[in-house]
Amino acid sequence: MNNQKSAIIIGWINKGKPADCGETMKNQLMIRKLVELGIKCRLIDFKNWKKHPWIFLQLIWTLLIHKKDTIIFSTSTINVYPMMKLMKRIKWKQPTIHWVIGGTLGEKVKKKTFDKDVIGYMNWTIVESNLMVQQLTTCGVKNIFQLPNFKPINYYPDITDRVKNWTKDVKRPIHFVFLSRIMAEKGCDYIIDAARQLNEMGYKDKFTIDFYGKIAETYRTNFLLKLESLQNVEYKGFLNLQSDKGYDKLSQYDLMLFPTYWKGEGFAGVFIDAFISGVPMIITDWAHNKQFMKEGETALFIPVHNVTALRDKMKNCIERQYDIGKMALICQQNAENYNVDKVITKELLKKLNLL
Repeated sequence: MNNQKSAIIIGWINKGKPADCGETMKNQLMIRKLVELGIKCRLIDFKNWKKHPWIFLQLIWTLLIHKKDTIIFSTSTINVYPMMKLMKRIKWKQPTIHWVIGGTLGEKVKKKTFDKDVIGYMNWTIVESNLMVQQLTTCGVKNIFQLPNFKPINYYPDITDRVKNWTKDVKRPIHFVFLSRIMAEKGCDYIIDAARQLNEMGYKDKFTIDFYGKIAETYRTNFLLKLESLQNVEYKGFLNLQSDKGYDKLSQYDLMLFPTYWKGEGFAGVFIDAFISGVPMIITDWAHNKQFMKEGETALFIPVHNVTALRDKMKNCIERQYDIGKMALICQQNAENYNVDKVITKELLKKLNLL
């Protein structure tokens, strides 16, 4: 008799293709780890569902014939809320885990955009930050616990020379990097404005900024046009962090710029990439960022929507006013906390009744 546990994974997966966003990356990694730990995963992939609307029939069929399987909603709540609402209304009895992606659920339950009783109808709600645990608990939702974002970590680039030379080689230009989806809401305009101001102040030869990531189509023309007048700021395309060489490349940068104000910001996967590579961040005090990054240890915080603060923090780093070498070492020490092998464990699956 086969006692293997099974789960129905519902979300954006991009099955059979490389991950192309934070959600597909997280889901592909989660599925890989669940399978490794002995869970049979039935995938309901809603990525580009308009091109294959029959996915809804597959969903209904899978739920009907596999009623003993555990449902795992692993996507932004708004994508599955109608289904969750229906489950509560018809009193659908099936083990269900709401594995939340993004950082807005607590606020939306608080504002009653989502009904706390619908969210609470799920057996478990897993969120990325303790702040969201507090928000949901205050609203009366039970069975919530915090689990951070995760990645497989099999390699750490050597940052010894960069750390050693941080204070010695004070004439070396500082190399800043941006690594995320390139759009205004991630603070890209603010980075460009800060760079322009620094150049005008005489720092043109003292720093560089490289952008990596997919450019939002509505932002592409404007973004590339703005870069044309800045010789020390470049768009470098994609950085492949599926290989050690990608992390070696990222580890050559001194600081990551992340002045985000994107409404859906949760635990950005790029935080873990920065930790692995020993790259501290200049980051906005926005959403849940202070839950994951620590001032003076792994990050330097600035107010939201404040180009002057960003410019001044970059200037201070160029002038070596912070021990970025020491912060780089702390970043790498923090990385192991987010290793998928330490986050998704047999103990976790037993708690969720998946083993």
